[in-house]
Amino acid sequence: MAMAFPDGYAAGRLHMSLYPWQIRVLDAMSLEGARVAVRTCNESGKTSTLMVALILWHMETQKDSLTVTTSGSYRQLKEQLHPHLVRCSKLLDPGWEFGDGWGRFAGLNSRLVSFSASDPGKAEGWHAPVGSKLLIIMDEAKTLPQSIYDAFERAHATRWICLSSPGSAHGPFYDLFHKYSKRWQGFRVPASDCPHLWSDPVKRADLEHQIHNLRPELVQSMIYADFVSAGQGHLFDMVCVDAAMHGDVAHVGRGQYAHAGFDNSGGGDEQVLAVSDGNRAWFEWTGFLKDELDQAVVLKDHLALCGIVPSACYSDDGGIGQAVNNHIDHLYAAGVSDGVEVVSVRRFDFNGRPRDPKMFANMRAEGYFNLSKLIRQGRVILPDDDTLREELAFIKYDADSSPLQLVDKKKFPRSPNRADALMMLFYDFDFAALTAAPEDRSDITSPTRTRRERFEFAAGPYDRGEDA
Repeated sequence: MAMAFPDGYAAGRLHMSLYPWQIRVLDAMSLEGARVAVRTCNESGKTSTLMVALILWHMETQKDSLTVTTSGSYRQLKEQLHPHLVRCSKLLDPGWEFGDGWGRFAGLNSRLVSFSASDPGKAEGWHAPVGSKLLIIMDEAKTLPQSIYDAFERAHATRWICLSSPGSAHGPFYDLFHKYSKRWQGFRVPASDCPHLWSDPVKRADLEHQIHNLRPELVQSMIYADFVSAGQGHLFDMVCVDAAMHGDVAHVGRGQYAHAGFDNSGGGDEQVLAVSDGNRAWFEWTGFLKDELDQAVVLKDHLALCGIVPSACYSDDGGIGQAVNNHIDHLYAAGVSDGVEVVSVRRFDFNGRPRDPKMFANMRAEGYFNLSKLIRQGRVILPDDDTLREELAFIKYDADSSPLQLVDKKKFPRSPNRADALMMLFYDFDFAALTAAPEDRSDITSPTRTRRERFEFAAGPYDRGEDA
């Protein structure tokens, strides 16, 4: 009976002393179709206990089965996982073999394959033989790219577990606990759940030293097993971003705030048109057009399709943007025609003077801090977009600057084009105006009431001309 479940197998067959959290995780993996995500503190023992128990259990109980493991580095597999497998397999019956990135149990013709994220192509094409089982284990899952997650999705695993210490509050591993939490059973394992860390005087003293001396975001990840929402200099709280993307914000202001933000470029970077209906935003168009006139035509056409007047659109006016905006002005025949002013889009100078120059160094900093505040307060609905999520995550500001200055975008992994368009989109956004109660005009509109001006109100005897 103990062999039927991985927790019983670990205790009875491998003589492991399991912590309560390890029992819960192994029990969750006993079900076919299990999808389990585990974020742990450092040195929790996830490799030496959980992974070893799951691999050996699966290979010794599932005939013709396949187990696939991957990690952020091959060193993690070679120097940690496989030595533990060899040691524990010596407690079992003959027929076990482990080599460089592979393993086999002859008794049931079951196999193990291990590879690192440095070779993501190896994640393609894994399928267990017909009628057998496939177990996928992703170690240090926070470092693994989206391409590996996508490849494993196509494998239709019988059981799948992702384990890692947590990092920044974005990316595919983070999504398992938030965006895809209905499909994945999540576990959090802080150091206080690990007696070999929390109850050992030497280890506990080391943890206390880290808590008092390391940066808060490191303590949050390494000891408390929490994702880092916003470390020093990070502008956006990614937990709030996640809520804004997943329908946790009410849609207000329908038809009252139809605006747009257009981030143009010379064609090397993505061009993005973001539009809104009230507080809900989406990306109406993205592309990589090299010709400035083509960009201007696309913008004009999409604004017309969305019913957005040109003056409600901000367009980036930096670098190549000036040439694009000149074409836009020409298309709209901007200027004065027959005594009537023809209005084009509004140019947005990222380095221009902000509305509050004492607080912000330029319009870019002011716009992004305003967007961050709106998201943190739960006042805007963002498109559920992985590229946007990543761009917001790496936008930082100089904590020592006064007035506040953002870190140069050249220092980011790539240009934050979608984030720039969204920032311009909400630059003029006024949530209070959208949610204010309508003005009471019943004294004007009601057929049964007559509006009274000031002089019609009751007055004292003197005002009525009576004798005092």
